[in-house]
Amino acid sequence: MNIYHHDRFAEPTQPAPRIETKHRRIQTPIPAPQTRDVLEANRRLFPRVNCYQPPIIWERAEDYQVFDAADNCWIDFSSTAVMTNAGHAHPAIRQALETQAREGMLAQFSFPSEQRVRLAERILNICPPGMEKVYFWTTGSEAIESALRLVRTWGQQRDPKKTHVLTHRGDFHGITLGATQLSGAAASKDWLVSPDQHIHHLPFPGPPDYPDLADPVTLLETGLAQLEEHGIAGSQIAGVFLETMQGWGALSYPVAYLKRLRQWADQHQVLLVFDEIQTGFGRTGRWFGHQHYGVRPDLLCVGKGLSSSLPLAAVIGPASVLDVLSPGAVTTTHAAHPVSCAAALANLEVLEQQNLIDEADRKGQLVGQDLARLQRRFPDQIARVEGRGLLWALHLCNPSTGEADDRLAADWTWSAVRHGVMVFHTMRPTLKICPPLTIPDSALHEGIETLATALQSLVAQSP
Repeated sequence: MNIYHHDRFAEPTQPAPRIETKHRRIQTPIPAPQTRDVLEANRRLFPRVNCYQPPIIWERAEDYQVFDAADNCWIDFSSTAVMTNAGHAHPAIRQALETQAREGMLAQFSFPSEQRVRLAERILNICPPGMEKVYFWTTGSEAIESALRLVRTWGQQRDPKKTHVLTHRGDFHGITLGATQLSGAAASKDWLVSPDQHIHHLPFPGPPDYPDLADPVTLLETGLAQLEEHGIAGSQIAGVFLETMQGWGALSYPVAYLKRLRQWADQHQVLLVFDEIQTGFGRTGRWFGHQHYGVRPDLLCVGKGLSSSLPLAAVIGPASVLDVLSPGAVTTTHAAHPVSCAAALANLEVLEQQNLIDEADRKGQLVGQDLARLQRRFPDQIARVEGRGLLWALHLCNPSTGEADDRLAADWTWSAVRHGVMVFHTMRPTLKICPPLTIPDSALHEGIETLATALQSLVAQSP
Protein backbone atom coordinates (compact mmCIF):
# COMPACT_ATOMS: atom_id res chain seq x y z
CA MET A 1 0.00 0.00 0.00
CA ASN A 2 1.20 3.49 -0.78
CA ILE A 3 1.42 5.22 2.59
CA TYR A 4 1.40 8.68 1.05
CA HIS A 5 -1.65 10.49 -0.29
CA HIS A 6 -0.15 12.29 -3.24
CA ASP A 7 0.32 9.88 -6.13
CA ARG A 8 3.28 11.91 -7.36
CA PHE A 9 5.35 10.77 -4.41
CA ALA A 10 4.72 7.03 -4.20
CA GLU A 11 6.80 5.19 -1.63
CA PRO A 12 9.94 3.91 -3.40
CA THR A 13 10.38 0.19 -3.74
CA GLN A 14 14.14 0.43 -4.27
CA PRO A 15 16.73 1.65 -1.74
CA ALA A 16 17.89 5.24 -2.15
CA PRO A 17 21.50 5.90 -3.19
CA ARG A 18 23.94 5.60 -0.30
CA ILE A 19 25.46 9.04 0.27
CA GLU A 20 27.99 10.38 2.77
CA THR A 21 29.47 13.85 2.26
CA LYS A 22 30.19 16.83 4.48
CA HIS A 23 26.74 18.20 3.76
CA ARG A 24 24.51 15.18 2.98
CA ARG A 25 23.92 11.71 4.35
CA ILE A 26 21.49 9.08 3.04
CA GLN A 27 21.91 5.70 4.70
CA THR A 28 18.44 4.11 4.53
CA PRO A 29 15.67 3.68 1.98
CA ILE A 30 13.73 6.92 1.62
CA PRO A 31 11.43 7.43 3.41
CA ALA A 32 13.28 5.78 6.30
CA PRO A 33 11.63 2.55 7.58
CA GLN A 34 11.63 4.05 11.09
CA THR A 35 9.14 6.67 9.95
CA ARG A 36 6.54 4.36 8.40
CA ASP A 37 4.21 4.43 11.40
CA VAL A 38 4.19 8.22 11.54
CA LEU A 39 3.61 8.47 7.80
CA GLU A 40 0.72 6.05 8.07
CA ALA A 41 -0.75 8.10 10.92
CA ASN A 42 -0.25 11.23 8.79
CA ARG A 43 -2.26 9.62 5.99
CA ARG A 44 -4.99 8.53 8.39
CA LEU A 45 -5.36 11.70 10.46
CA PHE A 46 -4.97 14.59 8.05
CA PRO A 47 -6.99 15.58 4.98
CA ARG A 48 -5.57 15.01 1.52
CA VAL A 49 -5.23 18.76 1.01
CA ASN A 50 -2.44 18.79 3.63
CA CYS A 51 -0.54 15.89 2.06
CA TYR A 52 1.27 17.11 -1.01
CA GLN A 53 4.96 17.28 -0.11
CA PRO A 54 7.60 14.50 -0.21
CA PRO A 55 6.96 11.99 2.62
CA ILE A 56 9.93 12.86 4.82
CA ILE A 57 9.43 13.15 8.57
CA TRP A 58 11.58 16.06 9.71
CA GLU A 59 13.05 15.12 13.09
CA ARG A 60 15.11 18.29 13.42
CA ALA A 61 16.69 21.04 11.33
CA GLU A 62 19.82 23.07 11.99
CA ASP A 63 21.19 25.95 9.97
CA TYR A 64 21.03 24.72 6.33
CA GLN A 65 20.40 21.01 7.00
CA VAL A 66 17.36 18.83 7.72
CA PHE A 67 17.50 15.47 9.56
CA ASP A 68 15.07 12.58 9.96
CA ALA A 69 14.80 9.99 12.75
CA ALA A 70 17.29 7.71 11.00
CA ASP A 71 19.86 10.55 10.95
CA ASN A 72 19.62 10.96 7.21
CA CYS A 73 20.69 14.50 6.39
CA TRP A 74 19.61 16.81 3.58
CA ILE A 75 20.93 20.08 2.22
CA ASP A 76 17.87 22.29 2.59
CA PHE A 77 16.88 24.13 -0.58
CA SER A 78 13.38 24.83 0.77
CA SER A 79 13.95 27.14 3.77
CA THR A 80 10.64 25.67 4.98
CA ALA A 81 8.72 27.31 2.13
CA VAL A 82 11.02 30.34 1.95
CA MET A 83 10.91 31.19 5.65
CA THR A 84 14.15 30.35 7.49
CA ASN A 85 16.26 33.20 6.11
CA ALA A 86 18.57 33.14 9.15
CA GLY A 87 18.82 29.36 8.99
CA HIS A 88 17.02 26.72 11.00
CA ALA A 89 17.02 27.12 14.78
CA HIS A 90 19.63 29.86 14.87
CA PRO A 91 21.18 29.89 18.38
CA ALA A 92 20.33 33.57 18.92
CA ILE A 93 16.69 33.01 17.98
CA ARG A 94 16.49 29.87 20.08
CA GLN A 95 17.96 31.76 23.06
CA ALA A 96 15.43 34.56 22.62
CA LEU A 97 12.59 32.03 22.60
CA GLU A 98 13.90 30.30 25.72
CA THR A 99 14.26 33.59 27.56
CA GLN A 100 10.79 34.74 26.57
CA ALA A 101 9.22 31.42 27.58
CA ARG A 102 11.02 31.43 30.92
CA GLU A 103 10.76 35.07 31.92
CA GLY A 104 8.29 36.91 29.70
CA MET A 105 4.70 37.07 28.58
CA LEU A 106 3.12 34.12 26.77
CA ALA A 107 -0.11 35.86 25.78
CA GLN A 108 -1.08 39.51 25.49
CA PHE A 109 -3.93 40.07 22.99
CA SER A 110 -3.95 43.74 21.88
CA PHE A 111 -2.83 45.35 25.13
CA PRO A 112 0.13 47.74 24.71
CA SER A 113 3.54 46.09 24.66
CA GLU A 114 7.04 47.50 24.95
CA GLN A 115 8.33 44.50 23.03
CA ARG A 116 6.01 45.19 20.09
CA VAL A 117 7.05 48.84 20.12
CA ARG A 118 10.72 47.84 19.89
CA LEU A 119 9.98 45.43 17.04
CA ALA A 120 7.90 47.96 15.10
CA GLU A 121 10.63 50.58 15.47
CA ARG A 122 13.22 48.05 14.31
CA ILE A 123 11.14 47.13 11.25
CA LEU A 124 10.47 50.75 10.27
CA ASN A 125 14.17 51.50 10.59
CA ILE A 126 14.91 49.22 7.63
CA CYS A 127 11.86 50.22 5.55
CA PRO A 128 11.84 52.78 2.74
CA PRO A 129 10.78 56.39 3.45
CA GLY A 130 7.08 56.93 4.04
CA MET A 131 6.51 53.81 6.12
CA GLU A 132 5.21 55.05 9.48
CA LYS A 133 3.18 52.31 11.15
CA VAL A 134 3.15 48.51 11.49
CA TYR A 135 -0.08 46.51 11.58
CA PHE A 136 0.85 43.08 12.99
CA TRP A 137 -0.78 39.81 11.98
CA THR A 138 0.00 36.11 12.33
CA THR A 139 0.22 34.81 8.75
CA GLY A 140 0.88 36.19 5.31
CA SER A 141 -2.67 35.51 4.17
CA GLU A 142 -3.98 37.59 7.06
CA ALA A 143 -1.67 40.45 6.16
CA ILE A 144 -2.91 40.41 2.56
CA GLU A 145 -6.52 40.22 3.74
CA SER A 146 -5.91 43.18 6.02
CA ALA A 147 -4.23 45.17 3.25
CA LEU A 148 -7.20 44.55 0.96
CA ARG A 149 -9.57 45.98 3.57
CA LEU A 150 -7.31 48.95 4.21
CA VAL A 151 -6.97 49.72 0.50
CA ARG A 152 -10.70 49.60 -0.11
CA THR A 153 -11.59 51.61 2.97
CA TRP A 154 -8.98 54.21 2.02
CA GLY A 155 -10.42 54.33 -1.51
CA GLN A 156 -14.03 54.65 -0.39
CA GLN A 157 -13.14 57.55 1.89
CA ARG A 158 -12.08 59.41 -1.25
CA ASP A 159 -14.89 58.24 -3.51
CA PRO A 160 -17.60 55.65 -2.74
CA LYS A 161 -16.97 54.18 -6.20
CA LYS A 162 -13.22 53.77 -5.64
CA THR A 163 -13.46 50.06 -4.79
CA HIS A 164 -11.73 48.25 -7.66
CA VAL A 165 -8.46 46.43 -7.06
CA LEU A 166 -5.95 45.12 -9.59
CA THR A 167 -3.52 42.24 -9.38
CA HIS A 168 -1.73 40.03 -11.92
CA ARG A 169 -2.25 36.61 -13.42
CA GLY A 170 0.12 34.13 -11.83
CA ASP A 171 0.31 35.95 -8.50
CA PHE A 172 -0.25 33.99 -5.30
CA HIS A 173 -1.27 36.03 -2.27
CA GLY A 174 -2.64 33.43 0.13
CA ILE A 175 -5.53 31.13 0.91
CA THR A 176 -8.09 33.20 2.79
CA LEU A 177 -11.15 34.58 1.00
CA GLY A 178 -9.78 37.88 -0.27
CA ALA A 179 -6.22 36.62 -0.75
CA THR A 180 -7.45 33.72 -2.87
CA GLN A 181 -9.35 36.07 -5.14
CA LEU A 182 -6.35 38.34 -5.48
CA SER A 183 -4.31 35.31 -6.56
CA GLY A 184 -4.02 34.29 -10.18
CA ALA A 185 -5.46 31.44 -12.18
CA ALA A 186 -3.51 28.75 -10.31
CA ALA A 187 -5.52 29.42 -7.12
CA SER A 188 -8.60 27.20 -6.82
CA LYS A 189 -11.69 29.40 -7.06
CA ASP A 190 -14.46 27.08 -8.19
CA TRP A 191 -15.81 26.97 -4.62
CA LEU A 192 -16.56 30.70 -4.62
CA VAL A 193 -20.30 31.29 -4.76
CA SER A 194 -20.03 35.05 -5.21
CA PRO A 195 -16.60 35.99 -6.59
CA ASP A 196 -15.50 39.57 -5.98
CA GLN A 197 -16.44 41.43 -9.14
CA HIS A 198 -14.17 44.35 -8.28
CA ILE A 199 -10.91 42.37 -8.36
CA HIS A 200 -9.30 42.31 -11.81
CA HIS A 201 -6.23 40.44 -13.05
CA LEU A 202 -3.85 42.13 -15.45
CA PRO A 203 -1.64 39.91 -17.64
CA PHE A 204 1.75 39.28 -16.07
CA PRO A 205 4.52 40.80 -18.20
CA GLY A 206 6.57 37.61 -18.40
CA PRO A 207 6.26 33.81 -18.52
CA PRO A 208 4.25 31.79 -19.16
CA ASP A 209 2.10 34.09 -21.34
CA TYR A 210 4.85 36.52 -22.37
CA PRO A 211 8.23 34.76 -22.00
CA ASP A 212 10.12 37.27 -24.14
CA LEU A 213 8.08 40.46 -23.94
CA ALA A 214 9.69 43.29 -25.88
CA ASP A 215 7.41 46.14 -24.75
CA PRO A 216 6.04 45.61 -21.22
CA VAL A 217 4.84 49.23 -20.92
CA THR A 218 2.51 48.82 -23.89
CA LEU A 219 1.14 45.62 -22.34
CA LEU A 220 0.33 47.54 -19.15
CA GLU A 221 -1.30 50.42 -20.98
CA THR A 222 -3.34 48.00 -23.10
CA GLY A 223 -4.57 46.22 -19.97
CA LEU A 224 -5.56 49.49 -18.30
CA ALA A 225 -7.28 50.67 -21.50
CA GLN A 226 -9.31 47.46 -21.64
CA LEU A 227 -10.51 48.09 -18.10
CA GLU A 228 -11.61 51.57 -19.11
CA GLU A 229 -13.51 50.09 -22.05
CA HIS A 230 -15.42 48.01 -19.50
CA GLY A 231 -16.30 51.10 -17.51
CA ILE A 232 -13.51 50.87 -14.90
CA ALA A 233 -11.64 54.16 -14.89
CA GLY A 234 -8.44 54.83 -13.01
CA SER A 235 -10.36 57.01 -10.55
CA GLN A 236 -12.37 53.93 -9.49
CA ILE A 237 -9.30 51.83 -8.70
CA ALA A 238 -8.12 51.87 -5.08
CA GLY A 239 -5.01 49.71 -5.28
CA VAL A 240 -2.78 47.32 -7.17
CA PHE A 241 -1.38 44.22 -5.45
CA LEU A 242 1.93 42.87 -6.74
CA GLU A 243 3.72 39.72 -5.66
CA THR A 244 7.17 41.31 -5.74
CA MET A 245 8.53 38.17 -7.42
CA GLN A 246 5.97 35.59 -8.43
CA GLY A 247 6.93 32.83 -6.05
CA TRP A 248 6.00 29.79 -8.13
CA GLY A 249 8.54 30.74 -10.77
CA ALA A 250 10.80 33.33 -9.06
CA LEU A 251 9.64 35.77 -11.73
CA SER A 252 10.51 39.47 -11.58
CA TYR A 253 8.65 42.36 -13.16
CA PRO A 254 10.33 44.43 -15.86
CA VAL A 255 11.55 47.64 -14.22
CA ALA A 256 10.02 49.80 -16.97
CA TYR A 257 6.63 48.19 -16.34
CA LEU A 258 6.65 49.03 -12.64
CA LYS A 259 7.94 52.55 -13.16
CA ARG A 260 5.07 53.24 -15.56
CA LEU A 261 2.64 51.60 -13.12
CA ARG A 262 3.93 53.85 -10.31
CA GLN A 263 3.45 56.90 -12.51
CA TRP A 264 -0.11 55.85 -13.43
CA ALA A 265 -0.93 55.10 -9.78
CA ASP A 266 0.20 58.58 -8.71
CA GLN A 267 -1.94 60.15 -11.44
CA HIS A 268 -5.08 58.34 -10.23
CA GLN A 269 -4.48 58.15 -6.46
CA VAL A 270 -3.97 54.37 -6.49
CA LEU A 271 -2.02 52.51 -3.80
CA LEU A 272 0.72 50.07 -4.85
CA VAL A 273 0.86 47.14 -2.44
CA PHE A 274 3.97 44.96 -2.64
CA ASP A 275 3.52 41.43 -1.31
CA GLU A 276 6.98 40.84 0.22
CA ILE A 277 5.99 37.73 2.18
CA GLN A 278 8.52 35.56 0.32
CA THR A 279 10.91 38.27 -0.80
CA GLY A 280 11.39 40.29 2.38
CA PHE A 281 14.21 40.38 4.93
CA GLY A 282 17.19 39.68 2.73
CA ARG A 283 15.89 36.83 0.59
CA THR A 284 16.66 38.57 -2.72
CA GLY A 285 19.86 40.29 -1.62
CA ARG A 286 18.05 43.44 -0.42
CA TRP A 287 16.05 44.05 2.73
CA PHE A 288 12.97 44.01 0.48
CA GLY A 289 12.59 42.71 -3.04
CA HIS A 290 10.93 45.85 -4.42
CA GLN A 291 14.22 47.70 -3.87
CA HIS A 292 15.56 46.03 -7.02
CA TYR A 293 13.00 47.98 -9.04
CA GLY A 294 13.61 51.47 -7.66
CA VAL A 295 9.85 51.95 -7.27
CA ARG A 296 8.16 53.46 -4.20
CA PRO A 297 5.64 51.21 -2.40
CA ASP A 298 2.56 52.50 -0.61
CA LEU A 299 2.09 49.37 1.50
CA LEU A 300 4.30 46.37 2.23
CA CYS A 301 2.96 42.98 3.31
CA VAL A 302 5.58 40.87 5.09
CA GLY A 303 5.85 37.55 6.92
CA LYS A 304 7.93 34.36 6.74
CA GLY A 305 11.49 35.75 6.92
CA LEU A 306 10.43 38.36 9.48
CA SER A 307 11.01 35.80 12.24
CA SER A 308 12.77 32.96 10.36
CA SER A 309 10.77 30.67 12.65
CA LEU A 310 7.44 31.42 14.33
CA PRO A 311 4.20 32.79 12.83
CA LEU A 312 4.35 36.56 12.41
CA ALA A 313 3.29 38.89 9.60
CA ALA A 314 2.54 42.57 9.13
CA VAL A 315 1.23 45.31 6.90
CA ILE A 316 3.55 48.32 6.84
CA GLY A 317 2.62 51.74 5.53
CA PRO A 318 1.86 55.40 6.13
CA ALA A 319 -0.47 56.48 8.92
CA SER A 320 -2.86 57.94 6.34
CA VAL A 321 -3.65 54.39 5.21
CA LEU A 322 -3.14 52.28 8.32
CA ASP A 323 -5.32 54.56 10.44
CA VAL A 324 -8.43 54.38 8.22
CA LEU A 325 -10.01 51.72 10.46
CA SER A 326 -11.46 52.80 13.79
CA PRO A 327 -10.18 51.25 17.05
CA GLY A 328 -11.47 47.71 17.51
CA ALA A 329 -12.88 47.43 13.97
CA VAL A 330 -10.67 44.38 13.46
CA THR A 331 -9.23 42.36 16.32
CA THR A 332 -7.08 39.25 16.51
CA THR A 333 -6.00 37.19 19.49
CA HIS A 334 -2.52 36.06 18.51
CA ALA A 335 -1.08 38.74 16.21
CA ALA A 336 2.41 39.80 17.34
CA HIS A 337 2.44 37.05 19.94
CA PRO A 338 5.17 37.77 22.51
CA VAL A 339 7.18 34.68 21.61
CA SER A 340 6.99 35.46 17.89
CA CYS A 341 8.12 39.04 18.58
CA ALA A 342 11.10 37.75 20.54
CA ALA A 343 12.04 35.56 17.60
CA ALA A 344 11.68 38.43 15.13
CA LEU A 345 13.83 40.82 17.17
CA ALA A 346 16.59 38.22 17.39
CA ASN A 347 16.20 37.35 13.71
CA LEU A 348 16.60 40.95 12.52
CA GLU A 349 19.71 41.26 14.67
CA VAL A 350 21.15 38.08 13.12
CA LEU A 351 20.40 39.22 9.58
CA GLU A 352 22.25 42.46 10.20
CA GLN A 353 25.16 41.24 12.32
CA GLN A 354 25.97 38.33 10.02
CA ASN A 355 25.65 40.53 6.93
CA LEU A 356 23.18 38.03 5.47
CA ILE A 357 21.55 40.47 3.06
CA ASP A 358 24.82 41.10 1.23
CA GLU A 359 25.62 37.40 1.49
CA ALA A 360 22.33 36.55 -0.25
CA ASP A 361 23.27 38.90 -3.06
CA ARG A 362 26.74 37.40 -3.41
CA LYS A 363 25.54 33.81 -3.18
CA GLY A 364 22.79 34.56 -5.65
CA GLN A 365 25.41 35.30 -8.28
CA LEU A 366 27.01 31.91 -7.62
CA VAL A 367 23.65 30.16 -7.88
CA GLY A 368 22.85 31.95 -11.11
CA GLN A 369 26.11 30.77 -12.67
CA ASP A 370 25.61 27.18 -11.49
CA LEU A 371 22.01 27.08 -12.72
CA ALA A 372 22.99 28.49 -16.11
CA ARG A 373 25.46 25.62 -16.46
CA LEU A 374 22.75 23.19 -15.37
CA GLN A 375 20.42 24.48 -18.05
CA ARG A 376 23.11 24.11 -20.70
CA ARG A 377 23.57 20.52 -19.56
CA PHE A 378 19.83 19.76 -19.74
CA PRO A 379 18.40 22.12 -22.40
CA ASP A 380 15.58 19.70 -23.28
CA GLN A 381 14.25 19.67 -19.71
CA ILE A 382 15.02 23.20 -18.42
CA ALA A 383 13.32 25.90 -20.45
CA ARG A 384 14.50 28.86 -18.41
CA VAL A 385 16.19 29.89 -15.17
CA GLU A 386 14.69 32.72 -13.12
CA GLY A 387 15.57 34.33 -9.81
CA ARG A 388 17.82 36.59 -7.78
CA GLY A 389 19.46 36.44 -4.36
CA LEU A 390 18.55 33.06 -2.91
CA LEU A 391 15.13 32.72 -4.55
CA TRP A 392 15.35 30.79 -7.82
CA ALA A 393 13.21 28.54 -9.98
CA LEU A 394 13.90 26.22 -12.87
CA HIS A 395 11.07 26.23 -15.42
CA LEU A 396 10.67 22.73 -16.79
CA CYS A 397 9.47 21.45 -20.13
CA ASN A 398 8.67 18.13 -21.73
CA PRO A 399 11.55 17.15 -24.07
CA SER A 400 9.11 15.74 -26.64
CA THR A 401 6.54 18.53 -26.77
CA GLY A 402 8.34 21.56 -25.35
CA GLU A 403 5.30 22.21 -23.15
CA ALA A 404 5.55 23.08 -19.46
CA ASP A 405 5.90 19.82 -17.52
CA ASP A 406 4.53 19.63 -13.97
CA ARG A 407 4.99 15.86 -14.00
CA LEU A 408 8.74 16.33 -14.42
CA ALA A 409 8.66 18.88 -11.58
CA ALA A 410 7.13 16.31 -9.24
CA ASP A 411 9.49 13.53 -10.35
CA TRP A 412 12.56 15.75 -10.02
CA THR A 413 11.43 16.94 -6.59
CA TRP A 414 11.24 13.36 -5.35
CA SER A 415 14.48 12.35 -7.04
CA ALA A 416 16.28 15.32 -5.45
CA VAL A 417 15.02 14.35 -2.01
CA ARG A 418 16.14 10.76 -2.53
CA HIS A 419 19.60 12.09 -3.41
CA GLY A 420 19.88 14.30 -0.32
CA VAL A 421 18.58 17.74 -1.30
CA MET A 422 15.36 18.91 0.35
CA VAL A 423 13.08 20.78 -2.03
CA PHE A 424 9.35 21.37 -1.88
CA HIS A 425 6.80 20.72 -4.58
CA THR A 426 5.41 23.92 -6.11
CA MET A 427 2.44 22.11 -7.72
CA ARG A 428 3.55 23.93 -10.87
CA PRO A 429 6.08 23.08 -13.62
CA THR A 430 9.00 24.49 -11.64
CA LEU A 431 11.67 23.38 -9.20
CA LYS A 432 12.41 26.07 -6.61
CA ILE A 433 15.82 26.66 -5.05
CA CYS A 434 15.67 28.83 -1.94
CA PRO A 435 18.16 27.75 0.75
CA PRO A 436 18.73 29.59 4.03
CA LEU A 437 20.89 32.68 3.61
CA THR A 438 23.44 31.08 5.95
CA ILE A 439 24.24 28.16 3.61
CA PRO A 440 27.98 27.71 2.88
CA ASP A 441 29.15 28.15 -0.69
CA SER A 442 30.32 24.55 -0.81
CA ALA A 443 26.85 23.28 0.15
CA LEU A 444 25.27 25.49 -2.52
CA HIS A 445 27.50 24.06 -5.22
CA GLU A 446 27.07 20.49 -3.98
CA GLY A 447 23.30 20.89 -3.78
CA ILE A 448 23.02 22.12 -7.36
CA GLU A 449 25.32 19.37 -8.62
CA THR A 450 23.13 16.90 -6.75
CA LEU A 451 20.09 18.28 -8.56
CA ALA A 452 21.93 17.48 -11.80
CA THR A 453 22.57 13.92 -10.62
CA ALA A 454 18.92 13.53 -9.63
CA LEU A 455 17.72 14.80 -13.01
CA GLN A 456 20.21 12.62 -14.88
CA SER A 457 18.80 9.57 -13.09
CA LEU A 458 15.35 10.47 -14.47
CA VAL A 459 16.67 11.09 -17.96
CA ALA A 460 18.40 7.70 -17.90
CA GLN A 461 15.10 6.02 -17.07
CA SER A 462 13.20 7.73 -19.90
CA PRO A 463 12.30 5.57 -22.88
